[in-house]
Parts: sequence; structure tokens; C-alpha cells
Amino acid sequence: MKNIVFVFILLMTSMGLNAQQFMVELKDNTEILNQENCYRITNDSLIITARSDYGRTIVNYLARSLSKKESKSFSKFMRSFPADSLAVNYFNEYTNLKFIDAEHSPKVVELKIFKDGITYNSKATNAYVRLYKRMIDAINLIAPQEIRIKLDPANFNAFY
Repeated sequence: MKNIVFVFILLMTSMGLNAQQFMVELKDNTEILNQENCYRITNDSLIITARSDYGRTIVNYLARSLSKKESKSFSKFMRSFPADSLAVNYFNEYTNLKFIDAEHSPKVVELKIFKDGITYNSKATNAYVRLYKRMIDAINLIAPQEIRIKLDPANFNAFY
């Protein structure tokens, strides 16, 4: 009996170690000062929180499990996503903005990825990053329509 329990524990542990573990956290300021939407995706869940009222209110927007299809699709995407190719900072001057105030702020996207035991941190300020667009497209597939991330290349004059 002890041997059966030991083999069962060994199998469960090895299955857990073989499963790819990842965590993605993307923060989008939605081009408004002191406001952001935060998307956290793991192997099996999606959590979306928001900071609104110019940073005064934190809203727990959504917390749900991913379906098996969503989980499999996002895991496949993460296996092929080149997180090690991300630069720490992508920055562009604000020359493309007519004015900056509380309602019109430069687009800031922060991306944190934990993959294969390594944490990758990257931040884009007023710049269009093609790798970010790939991640945003993958997140938008599982996010509700009303809170999908918008990244229009026409709003930028710096591309990475």
C-alpha cells in the first residue's frame, strides 16, 4: 500500500513539474492619468482589476477560470512567445501628442512575464511594440469585449 501511495505521489509531482507554469501581468493605462487596467493570466485563470477615478478606486472587474480550450491555446501561445527578446524599456518622446492632461496622457503599457522560472519585466511609454501587440491580441481573445486592450499603430510614431 505504501508503495502505491509513493508511486501515486511521484506521478502527481512529475505531472505538475512537466506542466508549463507561467504568469502574465499586463498593465494598460488606457491613456488616462493615474488609471489602469491590469490583466493577470496564469495556466488556468484570468483576473482583471482596474484603477479608476484617477487612481482613487480599485475595481475587481473579473476573476474566472479559463476553459480547457482557452488554457490550452494560451499555453501554446506562451511556449512560442519570445519573452527573452523584450527590452526593459521602450520610450518615445511625446511629439505625437497635441497636449497632455489628466484625460490625455501618453500610452503606458507594462508587461511582466514569469516563464520557465525567469521573470521578464518590460515597459513601453508612447511606443508601439510589436511583441506587445502579439501579447495583447492573445489576451483580447480571452478578455470580455468591453474591456479589451486597444493598441492602434496610428497613434504612435515610434515602432519597435
